[in-house]
Amino acid sequence: MPVQLTGVSCQYGQCPALRGIDLVIPEGGLTVLCGVTGSGKSTLLRLLAGLAEPSSGRIDYSSEASAASVSIVFQKPESQLFAGSVRQDVEYGLEQRHIPEPQRSEAASRAMKRAGLDPEEYGQRSPFLLSGGEKRRVCIAGAIAPLPRLLLLDEPTAGLDPPSARALLDTVRELKRDGYTLVIATHDLDSFFPLADQVAVLSQGALCYSGPAQGLWSKARVLEDAGLEPPAYIRIGRRLMRQGRLDALPASAEELLARLDRHSLVYRGAGSAAERPSADKGSLCLSAEGAPLSAGGGPLAEGIRALAEDSRSPRGARRRILGEGGAAQPPADEAAAGAGVRPAAGAAATDATAAKSRSGTALQMLDPRVKWLAMILWSLVILNMKEALPLALAALMIGGLVIAAGISRQRTLWFYRPFLPMFLFLWLLSAFSWQGTEAGFPLQFSSGGALNGGLSVLRLGLLISLGFLFTETTSGAPLREGLEWAIAPLGKLGVRTRNWSLAVSVTLQFIPWILGRISSLQLALASRGNRKRGWGRWTPKHISLMAVPLLLQVISMGDELATAIEARGYDPSKPRTPWLVLRWRRRDTAALLLSALAAALLWRASF
Repeated sequence: MPVQLTGVSCQYGQCPALRGIDLVIPEGGLTVLCGVTGSGKSTLLRLLAGLAEPSSGRIDYSSEASAASVSIVFQKPESQLFAGSVRQDVEYGLEQRHIPEPQRSEAASRAMKRAGLDPEEYGQRSPFLLSGGEKRRVCIAGAIAPLPRLLLLDEPTAGLDPPSARALLDTVRELKRDGYTLVIATHDLDSFFPLADQVAVLSQGALCYSGPAQGLWSKARVLEDAGLEPPAYIRIGRRLMRQGRLDALPASAEELLARLDRHSLVYRGAGSAAERPSADKGSLCLSAEGAPLSAGGGPLAEGIRALAEDSRSPRGARRRILGEGGAAQPPADEAAAGAGVRPAAGAAATDATAAKSRSGTALQMLDPRVKWLAMILWSLVILNMKEALPLALAALMIGGLVIAAGISRQRTLWFYRPFLPMFLFLWLLSAFSWQGTEAGFPLQFSSGGALNGGLSVLRLGLLISLGFLFTETTSGAPLREGLEWAIAPLGKLGVRTRNWSLAVSVTLQFIPWILGRISSLQLALASRGNRKRGWGRWTPKHISLMAVPLLLQVISMGDELATAIEARGYDPSKPRTPWLVLRWRRRDTAALLLSALAAALLWRASF
């Protein structure tokens, strides 16, 4: 289906992710979105899928379609698989769209075949035990099972080995032949440019080119200015054209080779020098791996050698550095889209943003030891509060600190939302009591229990808020150094303080990571047809669907942490070089005194 974007902008907090996008996606075509990390590709896909709302502008679908006619496949398949078998996972989106049982099974089998999965072989297998390429195919099958009018793919070949990537490309070709309207966000320009009917280049959240891929080569440095490099076959073709070896740029690597097939490609095997054919005139010598040897001649070898020389030149090195740049993603989606310093912004923007990151807010610049001491002191005070007034004052103070720290409202809501069901459940446990069957209705409401339970839940929420404020304003290295300083005296008692500091710092940073995974799973469920808002997303069924993939991701992350610690030769019995040197300044003394004064006032108010 055709889709038109008019003046579409989007931002995360105060950070613009997209700015004034005007783009038409043609029906039945394949559009490639390209740009460096943080240029806005994933954000644009989420807007097209109806998973996010633009800050301004509009997205117009065809009269008979809407965002519900769109399916999206995210970059990480482990965040999109929920059911116990491949067939059940593919049928999930059909179930959400209320497709009857017989039609669901038939549609799932058809989608699996179209995605390159044999229903008989893969139908009853666990999707969590498949390879990366097979998981990506299951995600594609689940996306196309409802017969969407528009299919969105986010980095479909990322992390795949060459055979899996080639198989997935074959699947994309088949989907294109079947008439699907495809939008693919990718860095793999060599694979997808030859298939593209339209290319859209994003830079710093703005659209700097849209049109056929061939139009890019007539415009000077469009991709380079966006921090990207043209595909290898274009770079080689440009060199060969300058040498007079080609009369036009090739449309693909296959076309480049076909136009050079009159030149002999000499294979250099493992035999002796006397047995190897000589490389002269127009021949290209290849190593056993297929790479050109320096002794080989021919236009293609000359073009490749020229590219190698260019990559070693200052201009080529600058292009590589620019291409590797990108901003950090916003927390609601680990892949996702964000804003920050982009390569095309130039040195001035880079320096300005770097200076801003070095300065930060006043809370971020404080010594971590101040934050540790303040958090411990405030935690002790909050735990001893029994009345509503001091708890309310503490909540106001912590809320003011969150605002002063520059934490966005979206980030704060994202953090607290998963805790709300737990808070409500704990409050209900304390507000209702079981009186037995002889007292009439067995479940009785107690106003005293409700009040005490509400105060207990508020105390718990304030303690969690202190941890949220601490981790949001303190990165990993300062957090751990401050903790090791605080518990260093315990080392004289034989306590392995390094183990404790490592465990606490990892735990504090693990909580935001888990919340990020929950947000990703919720987004994936929404992309499969569960578009419920608010509490509708927290039904027992949906929580159970998220439990298994979340547990597997936590276990996987734990294994990776254990491997990283072991690989670095971690020995808790030996001293280590600190990651940074802590420096106590006057502002730290002032901040500690203010924290102690505020804690004393709260303590006084609670008695």
